[in-house]
Amino acid sequence: MPAAAWLTPPTYDASATSLTAHAEAIGAMMAGRARLWLGPFAPPSALPTGFEDTALVVPTSGSTGGAKAVALTREALLASQHATAALFAGDGTAPDTAGQGFWLPLLPPTHIAGVQVIARAHGTAQQLGLAAPALPDPLPDLRGHFDSAAFVALAQPALEQAAAAGLPAFTSLVPTQLTRIVTGATGDDVRARALLQRFAAVLVGGAAITPDVLARARNQRIAVRTTYGSSETAGGCVYDRRPLTGVHLEIDEPVDGEGRLQIASPTLATGYLGPDGTAIEDGFVERDNTRLLVTSDLARLDEGLLTVIGRADDVIVTGGRKVLPQDVERAIDRSLMLRGLVLGSIVVGVEDPEWGQRLEAVVTISEGVDPAEASALVRSALRTSEVPAHQIPRRVYVVEELPLLGIGKPDRAAAARLAAARISNA
Repeated sequence: MPAAAWLTPPTYDASATSLTAHAEAIGAMMAGRARLWLGPFAPPSALPTGFEDTALVVPTSGSTGGAKAVALTREALLASQHATAALFAGDGTAPDTAGQGFWLPLLPPTHIAGVQVIARAHGTAQQLGLAAPALPDPLPDLRGHFDSAAFVALAQPALEQAAAAGLPAFTSLVPTQLTRIVTGATGDDVRARALLQRFAAVLVGGAAITPDVLARARNQRIAVRTTYGSSETAGGCVYDRRPLTGVHLEIDEPVDGEGRLQIASPTLATGYLGPDGTAIEDGFVERDNTRLLVTSDLARLDEGLLTVIGRADDVIVTGGRKVLPQDVERAIDRSLMLRGLVLGSIVVGVEDPEWGQRLEAVVTISEGVDPAEASALVRSALRTSEVPAHQIPRRVYVVEELPLLGIGKPDRAAAARLAAARISNA
């Protein structure tokens, strides 16, 4: 039987028309009528051996290495969707609909998180016998800046349609989006929080969420579900630090309980494809007849609960000492002296002839804080904490917005370029 044709939607521009085209393509892919190519290069004329069942190809969101794409089967995508529905059905989130619900898409449908939102809505229609996917009609226009006013305009009609259909409402956000809603003080922020409280589940992933924002959201009675996963796991495979059914986590060669995270799961991707259409042997291993994804994340497991510490390839070596930038970022976030003053930070290493790499930080600050005082403010706060001296950034640079990758992850390469440019212009 010949393979289904590749669907390659026009470049996504966040308009309602573009979102509709992608939603229709995702529906055709999930129904088995077509294969969907969202990769960063053109689809090859033929797939390599072992990739024949590929249904979806998406770009990776990493900031290092050459171009490559992740190939997923329909079975992997369905395994992820079924595990999520089983969780929601069993924990009281959506018991009356077998874990199915109405989905408000707010993430780009070119990344796995955004694809899965729409794919789950098609799954709701299939499981419950609906005539159309459980998505807003018409689909929203996502162009422009995301803030509480934009969320109110999108969420209000979606919640009304979900209620009319008798379905619980779900959505998925990246931490930056959630932060803007839960920390704002305007009338739109208050209205946005009231609407967000009406969602049965708000999935938050793509990057680490700060403990302060998570606590504030839950204190505001927003049903936040933290998720961990990647394109290679067909999206979130760990919810609220617990693996979904069928997902097995292990730490490779742990030192003091910490090491590189490995994942076995029915949701794993087939592998990577390169621009020439060949398979890239990277990231997946076979051990004891079990296929594992070897992630780049350093983590630990505490009685089955996952804590991601940072990425192994983010480690900065300064003066012969290793520094994990996430440790410094967490210290900045937890500092009482900086609370309400520093809104976000990315810590990077910049080449230095004496130290090898020098720690620098790029931050966003609140209105009223003098940018010229930011470096002294951050360094003074960290000196009063338990952060070792070699982990205190030498300089701190203020930017209007932190550089992020497409799905909300910190773009450390871009942040390092910003820091280096500030140094050269100083």
